Amino acid sequence: MIQMHAFYAFLVVGGLLVLIFIYVAASTRHSREIDFHAAYAVRKKFFFVLLALILVGFGLTLGKMPYPQENQVPDKVVFVVGKQFSFGVSDSPITNDQEYEAATYAAPVELPVGALVEFRVTSFDVNHGFSVYSPNGDLLGQTQAMPGYVNRLRLRFTQPGRYNVFCLELCGMGHHRMRGVFYVK
Repeated sequence: MIQMHAFYAFLVVGGLLVLIFIYVAASTRHSREIDFHAAYAVRKKFFFVLLALILVGFGLTLGKMPYPQENQVPDKVVFVVGKQFSFGVSDSPITNDQEYEAATYAAPVELPVGALVEFRVTSFDVNHGFSVYSPNGDLLGQTQAMPGYVNRLRLRFTQPGRYNVFCLELCGMGHHRMRGVFYVK
């Protein structure tokens, strides 16, 4: 829902910019003397109006950040390893190829509804984009899966169902097949 509001706001702002561009292009057809003092006064007013809009936008949206408090302990930790061309998703750490294979072919992980889940994401080969999609197909969060580094992504799932994991970074010829799944019950 918020994505649609952002899209409509983008269309309105984009339309206003096009109208301003057309007005400026039309008003400069004929040369005339420029009053630099008046022009700088308009520029100064525009700057402060733009600054006020940015500050109001930050004030309205910053408190609604989706990320949990840093000192909050997750209810569940899920370990994820990306390797061309699938994700191993497991309740226990994945440290080698055998554990990765076992996680890839094991039954999908089940997570409780409403729990704060921390995904610990890494890769065994190249960079991958770990993205979590809701049962409705909405992107909920994403992070990078990088060899030799563990990224942490915290999400709270309030809707039960099947959640898909897709790779968002082109990682090779089979990139389109790279996926994973888990269930929230």
